[in-house]
Amino acid sequence: MKLVKVIGAALVALLLFSCAPKLAQSDLDAANAAFTDAQNAKADVYAPDEFKAAQDAKAALDAELAAQDAKTSGKSYKQANELIKSFADAAKKAKEAAATNMDKVKGEVAQLITDIDTEYANVQALAQAASKDAKKAAKAKLNVKDINAKVAAAGETITAAKAANDSQDYAGAKDQLNTVKSSLDELKSTLEAAGFTAQ
Repeated sequence: MKLVKVIGAALVALLLFSCAPKLAQSDLDAANAAFTDAQNAKADVYAPDEFKAAQDAKAALDAELAAQDAKTSGKSYKQANELIKSFADAAKKAKEAAATNMDKVKGEVAQLITDIDTEYANVQALAQAASKDAKKAAKAKLNVKDINAKVAAAGETITAAKAANDSQDYAGAKDQLNTVKSSLDELKSTLEAAGFTAQ
């Protein structure tokens, strides 16, 4: 009788083990690939909120997998498999959002380059006018040397921004262009307030 009970208990344990959900390895591999795709799409830059959600989903999954792997018996990957689905979904959303936002930023940068090229040429002409009329510049208390240095620095920043744009670093290019635009706006305002006009 005792032997029957032992065998019965063993069979029940074996049955429970065999029925426990297995790890969906192929789904996990696909989810990890989707996350890599999101990273390659620079989702951390162009879709930071969506990428953070994917990172959080990955962390939750990793924690659950570690918890199951630490067990010597009674492992069940039911929750892990659900987390794999959430992770894959979040990774795909991050990639898609990154692609959409990158295209948007790319268009913004193209417009910024056009606008800033025009403004830079205008500021250069104003600075040249100030350099030619030192008396007027002095009366307006303008430091022409400093202004020319700022104009030159703006030109270098524009060149660097265009290089970033050409290398598809649209976010970096946008930051540089917005910075130089502020500088050009200030220079233009200062020179026009002093009475200078582009020649």
